[in-house]
Amino acid sequence: MRLFTTEEMRAADRHAIETIGIPGLVLMENAGIKSLITLEKILGGLKGKRFTIVCGKGNNGGDGLVIARHLFNNNVATQVFISAPPEEMSDEARTNCEILTKTGLEPVLIKGRRDIDRLRIAMEFSECVVDCLFGTGIKGDITGLPADIIRAMNDTRACRVAIDVPSGLCATTGNLSEPSFNAQYTITLGAPKIGLFIFPGKRAAGEVWVADISLPEASAVSAGCQHFLLTSDMVASILPQRDDGMHKGDCGKALLLAGSAEYPGAGIIASYGALRSGAGIVQLLLPDCLRGNLSCQALPEVIVNYLPSRDGGFTIDASQAGELGGHAAGCLLIGPGWGRSNDRAESLKQVLKNWKNLAIVDADALNLISDHKLLKYASGPLILTPHVGEMARLTGKTIEEIKGDQIGVARDFAIKNKVLVVLKSAVTVIAEPGGKVYVCSRPNSGMARGGSGDLLAGLICGLATSGISPLNAALAGVFLLAEAGETARNELGADAMTISETASYIPAAFKKLRGNEPVNNS
Repeated sequence: MRLFTTEEMRAADRHAIETIGIPGLVLMENAGIKSLITLEKILGGLKGKRFTIVCGKGNNGGDGLVIARHLFNNNVATQVFISAPPEEMSDEARTNCEILTKTGLEPVLIKGRRDIDRLRIAMEFSECVVDCLFGTGIKGDITGLPADIIRAMNDTRACRVAIDVPSGLCATTGNLSEPSFNAQYTITLGAPKIGLFIFPGKRAAGEVWVADISLPEASAVSAGCQHFLLTSDMVASILPQRDDGMHKGDCGKALLLAGSAEYPGAGIIASYGALRSGAGIVQLLLPDCLRGNLSCQALPEVIVNYLPSRDGGFTIDASQAGELGGHAAGCLLIGPGWGRSNDRAESLKQVLKNWKNLAIVDADALNLISDHKLLKYASGPLILTPHVGEMARLTGKTIEEIKGDQIGVARDFAIKNKVLVVLKSAVTVIAEPGGKVYVCSRPNSGMARGGSGDLLAGLICGLATSGISPLNAALAGVFLLAEAGETARNELGADAMTISETASYIPAAFKKLRGNEPVNNS
């Protein structure tokens, strides 16, 4: 599913109007009618309910005026408040304001405190408040009277619904003004906007519904959208194909270099992900200081071998890395639980120089890359899987800068370094070197635990051995883990679920994606 920026949505609308020839008033009428139909679904019907609709001077306000007219025409109690007089409205909004007035419903112009008090009284007796104040055109903080209007709307006990985007939410970045409308539901028009699916905007958007306003496909394509929301349909279409005539060699080999005396379980957790991916062979290489000292045992299907170590972690020289690379098959995962000593840095450098196939670089390997500038030594394609803190070290930016532009930072790094980036957070962003970005918007507080990144890295590594592209392996791995995590939360609760337990729900996630059970795309 495409995710649009503000400018991309404007370009698509402009194409529909100027190139296809659909009048703007028709698109606005479609937006209002489809929003009304969606409202009916959200609220379980319209009859007998009371609505308060707050409209601004732009086209978002015009959408609200269309909604109000159709509610009024269907004898649904509706009050309309406008933040600007008709002469200051956009052409289409002004036209719809004039039509609404002629039908017999006179909007109330909010000019000061007394009008806001009147708005508060109207909302007190309404089942639903509809925000059509600003839409996608907001820049910076909202101040003055409009800010007071939004604060009043946020105080209501009625159901709060935003049309297109909540007022104050940047459709491109997800950043929020102070104040911004706190919606329980957002009915976004024509196509979903990026800012509704990334934080902090996701929190203000509530549950997102998409209203089809009959925007032509040619217009949507003309905008050149480079952002996509991961959905079950998309991921189901890219999963590895399995055939009953396959043998383990056909299913690929996942090779994991992980663990240290300090983090002995990191490789074990990563191997859980690789095993649950469908990989035919999973081989876990541990530093030999862990021989007989593992805090937990690997599953019996995992082939466990040991490599030389020093001071509690790997010490791999050029000869050993060459031997590893010379027998390369499948996909390599490197980094979980490594530690950050100079020995580990040299070991990583040698492995990167000698490994020609795809490698997943995670955890401490990312920190070593940032500490020692090792990315230039890579001989094969890479998938980097940093969390926000690791991305800050890789880029030299602050954590707040990364959070403020997760998509832009991931995309820029992927393009500059010609790597695929999986930037992990409550919302995970996958960026490819060609500039396209994919968003997995399924936050889960139960997954905010040590080991979740190890499990994901192992899962991606195993999927990549199957023959699907590195990008598809990353997309599928991220979505499968999100689905497994949601099932674990539903079954066990966010407070007490563990990452090891989450791994056991990956098979159920596969079953859902392959069509055995419905999948939640929210």
